[in-house]
Amino acid sequence: MWDHFKKNMSPHSLSEQEVKSSLSWLIQDGIAAQLMESLTAGPILVALALSVGASNALIGYLVALPFLANLAQFPAAYLVDKYHTRKWLAIPVSMAGRMCIPLIACLAFFPETKGASILLALLYTGRYVGASFAGAPWNSWMKDLIPSQILGQFFSKRLKWVMAASLCATLSSAFFLNLWPYDKNDFYGILISIAAIIAFYSGYIYYRIQEPSMEAPPLLQENFFNRIKKVFQDKNFTKLMLFLGSWNFSINLAVPFFTVFILQGLELSLSFVLILTTLTQVVSVLVMGTWGKISDTLSNKSILQVSAPIYIICIFLFLFTGTPDKHILTIPLLILIYILMGIAQAGITLASNNIALKLAPKGSAAIYLSVNGTLNAAMAGTAPILGGFCADFFTYKELSLNLIWSTATDFKDFTLFYIHHWDFFFLFASILAIASLAFLKRVKEEGEVTEKVVISSFLSDFSKTINASYLLPYKIFLFLSRKKYKESQQKNK
Repeated sequence: MWDHFKKNMSPHSLSEQEVKSSLSWLIQDGIAAQLMESLTAGPILVALALSVGASNALIGYLVALPFLANLAQFPAAYLVDKYHTRKWLAIPVSMAGRMCIPLIACLAFFPETKGASILLALLYTGRYVGASFAGAPWNSWMKDLIPSQILGQFFSKRLKWVMAASLCATLSSAFFLNLWPYDKNDFYGILISIAAIIAFYSGYIYYRIQEPSMEAPPLLQENFFNRIKKVFQDKNFTKLMLFLGSWNFSINLAVPFFTVFILQGLELSLSFVLILTTLTQVVSVLVMGTWGKISDTLSNKSILQVSAPIYIICIFLFLFTGTPDKHILTIPLLILIYILMGIAQAGITLASNNIALKLAPKGSAAIYLSVNGTLNAAMAGTAPILGGFCADFFTYKELSLNLIWSTATDFKDFTLFYIHHWDFFFLFASILAIASLAFLKRVKEEGEVTEKVVISSFLSDFSKTINASYLLPYKIFLFLSRKKYKESQQKNK
């Protein structure tokens, strides 16, 4: 048994059947990981943090953890480079981090525990550091496992299943939260306990995914740090890192606080936030296949040039959801924002991952992707912490531009521009995100086309998807009718 386990854990030349089986398990891994994340992070994490008395600064830290923890990819990349194995590193460390999840569930059941907010931060730190350390061997593993010619289609398919899982988890959480008659913290504890069970099952999924032999780097005799220098000497990849770093900083300055703003600023319920999140996920699932086809036939950069501006518009529109207070158009505007976010988020998630995988050379993929992940972690992780510390400073601050008309008998005051508190974050984030697009233009990728071509291709393919969905009931009816007809024919015989 030990010999079989050792053989299954060690890298080797994979057969076509082993690759096919591993890709199937890889989709299951995505589903399990997303269910775990949906039940422990996002709006649920923010609500849990608020319930244990966490400050805005601590919430900023918690939101930043998935990014900051990516700094652990750096030592992991060194170990991958030294020992030329990925599976032996990824599975034990990731599972060690997931051991924190049942402890988080216990904390949710007992929110009045002394120092609960600090314990929450420590447990989430352990959970994300373990996952991020496994990220470096995982990225290199996937680079060698997935055939490059189906990279876009496979990840779009995987992301479809991932988003569908997230959709089910989020929608179910929102539904049962409304029906839950007891303490909300007990409900959070149950959700996180379910996530813990899924986390342990995902370890078995990891085990079933085979690891291909790792290609030797071109210059094996070079030491680790010299090879890192070579990443920065690759001008095109450096330009990509500059874009991704500045982009992640700008959007994470504001986006992580959308939930806090809706819960506290607009005084809407957590259930409504979960419904909005579900809406984003539904839209993402619908458009993911379309983005995947464009990724394989055109280019990932072209997708980013279309989806990134849409995302910026979403951030900017948040300025008008509560100005000066909650109004009749607040909810319709939030619905529109989250629909557009679903379209943009699907494109950005797929394209940013694929372009990094595509531009990283084989044999050095672990180094390239880990350097990229580390820089992105530093930028994306710094932003929400900075935002959290500044939140209290901007609480009572406002900026307005008024037009005054005064006569001897009349006085009129017209407000042309007004922002306060969270609006400052949304405005700054929009400006910085626009500036980051300048770095994207300098990145070179094979198959680049204009934004008009991408939009035309997207609308054409998406319209076919919608038309196909209209015909789905008719196709099901035909299938069932034919099946019943064949059964009746067999009985007559």
